[in-house]
Amino acid sequence: MVGEKVERLAQQRGYFEQALARLQEALAEPESSFVRDSIVKRFEITFEMAWKTMFRFLVDKGERVAPKAWDVLPVAFESLLIDDPALWDRMRQYRNDTSHEYNEAKAVEIAAFVRAHGLGAFERFAAEMARRVP
Repeated sequence: MVGEKVERLAQQRGYFEQALARLQEALAEPESSFVRDSIVKRFEITFEMAWKTMFRFLVDKGERVAPKAWDVLPVAFESLLIDDPALWDRMRQYRNDTSHEYNEAKAVEIAAFVRAHGLGAFERFAAEMARRVP
């Protein structure tokens, strides 16, 4: 059972790291409407993989938490997996905004947010996971 938990966490973490790498690729490109849309979509995917990695880590450590980002983020903060719960909640809200409708002004706002704040939050989480689960 323990080996299975480690394998599921490693798999989920791999999905997150792959999504983060793809987001970094998009952010390295000069911005255009196409690149901006790619940034927004890759942000959505990276956010999903991040909170699911947090969930898997927390459950494997014995935490009782519902499998929803809304429930996972506060516990991840209490467990010191993330360092800014307000930032992660804003990311959760942006992820929800982008998955329900397309609004170009919102896409511009989100892409700028990802460049300024979101990428750093994802990278800090990736570093924390690497520190805790080498």
